[in-house]
Amino acid sequence: MADNSNKILVALDGSERAFRTVQYLCSFKPFLKKKLVLHNIITKVPVCYYDLQKETFSAGATSAVYAWENAYKAQMEEFMEKARMQLIAAGFNPEAISIVIAERKSGIARDIMDEAQKGYDALLIRRRGGSRTLLPFIMGSVSTKLVEKAGYIPIMLAGIQKVNHSLLLALDGSECSKRAVTFTANMIQNSDCRVVLCSVLRDFNLYDVKAGKKKPPGFVKAVFEELDAAIQSAEGELEKAGIQKKRITVKLIQGADSRSEAIISAAMEENCDTLVFGRKGKSDVDNFDIGSIPWKAIQGAREMTVWIVP
Repeated sequence: MADNSNKILVALDGSERAFRTVQYLCSFKPFLKKKLVLHNIITKVPVCYYDLQKETFSAGATSAVYAWENAYKAQMEEFMEKARMQLIAAGFNPEAISIVIAERKSGIARDIMDEAQKGYDALLIRRRGGSRTLLPFIMGSVSTKLVEKAGYIPIMLAGIQKVNHSLLLALDGSECSKRAVTFTANMIQNSDCRVVLCSVLRDFNLYDVKAGKKKPPGFVKAVFEELDAAIQSAEGELEKAGIQKKRITVKLIQGADSRSEAIISAAMEENCDTLVFGRKGKSDVDNFDIGSIPWKAIQGAREMTVWIVP
């Protein structure tokens, strides 16, 4: 089992929504032993504004630009320090919290992705940031880009549902699904978290359209044996990580029309606040950056926290 002090990159933009991310960190007790890097990207005023200082008539304008930049940076420093103090009050080790305020280079999403490649175990973001967005949209542009393109790091989308330390982990026997189990075990090890191992099966189509013939007689049996092996492996890994057997539940759903809807419904029935997915499932398609089931779950489970593991 990996070191319990996983390092999490926490993207914050100084907004009220960003402060809810801090509250989520404080509420989810297994995070108290993790290392956090509170990260913010400052968008500076375009260079062309500084060129105004060359004009004798624009001294007031350039002074206003400098004043705005200094005030903005001071505001962010105040926000980050406030966030740090709240985390310490919640029980985080002060030495495990770092603050990074960086100037924008290639773009906010790209800069976050570049930072995320510097030895982090996970990236924590919100569905939307502090910029004004139209209410019908579930995801902001930055978070959408991160979910779609940052396929090399587990992404945690902090929700607003009250944390009760119950996670539903979607299993399908895929390699990503197995890595999702390992990631979850590392994140919650030696805790009182409850984990629901959930597998969803649609009605079996026993006719192979591509091959133009019926599937082998043992096809259904093989599917169940594969799922059973995945479930037993997940149970073993969680128990090895210090999760009590009585805190692990297995839920098998058959005949579902929509896997994502079935998973969300199961999470609601089990009173789970967090959904955990492998980034891609059994039907892996190379030109898709993220599988359809976790993407639909992100959109459908708007208040839940969602972890996506590559």
